Amino acid sequence: MRVPVDQIEKWTQQTVSAFAALGRAEIIAAARSWLQADAMLEGATSPAPVIAASRSNAGVAHLILGNSSEADVAFREAEEHWRRVIESVATLDVPLTGTSSFHFRLAAKVPHALMEARRQRYRHLAEVARAITRFNHLFADPANLTSGLVAHRTSEMATILSEILGPASAEVCLLTMTGASLNDAATFFSYVRKSAEFAHSPSTLANGLSSDRTILEGAVALTALLGLPAFLAMEHQRKATVTPSQCPNLT
Repeated sequence: MRVPVDQIEKWTQQTVSAFAALGRAEIIAAARSWLQADAMLEGATSPAPVIAASRSNAGVAHLILGNSSEADVAFREAEEHWRRVIESVATLDVPLTGTSSFHFRLAAKVPHALMEARRQRYRHLAEVARAITRFNHLFADPANLTSGLVAHRTSEMATILSEILGPASAEVCLLTMTGASLNDAATFFSYVRKSAEFAHSPSTLANGLSSDRTILEGAVALTALLGLPAFLAMEHQRKATVTPSQCPNLT
């Protein structure tokens, strides 16, 4: 079942609101928004990138709430959806229209080669999203923190994301942040940037339903990344405000 246009727009707005809440360090509100967004897609099978992003964000939400087992399930499902998205790029419809006479000649002589070269960009984007999901998944196991695995993978992820998304991207900033304290608003500032980017074009995904490329780009952009400082700050805040007998109401 494909998600209707209006439902994707609502999902996008709810997802963006989660980034905005996290930017204000309102971690429970962010988790609630991501889980509500994910519930909107229940039973849907496409568009696959949106479902993958939604399940990945649901995993982050469960981590915020301290539900590691639910986070593990969500991340595994997200990784599987991203795997399918990566495979589907092989048949992704990409335009061969060139911006120069060289591109026109190349498209005329070797259209398949040019199409594959352009598909490569979208394959890289999908691979980046899967890498983000896998990185987030590490936080579901406390042993990955104590062993130093998360810290080690952080450096690797920063290099990968810098090459694909750019060194000044919000994701790279989350990974390379230094000197932020557990109570420092700067720890969450990159999430403010993410919400602001989509606030200017909230209907990007819905308007791009005729283009699988637009959907993929938007879904990747809305896949939340956890940086180590942000995760530690979330853990600190959650333990300080939520007791075992005081579970947040998500309805």
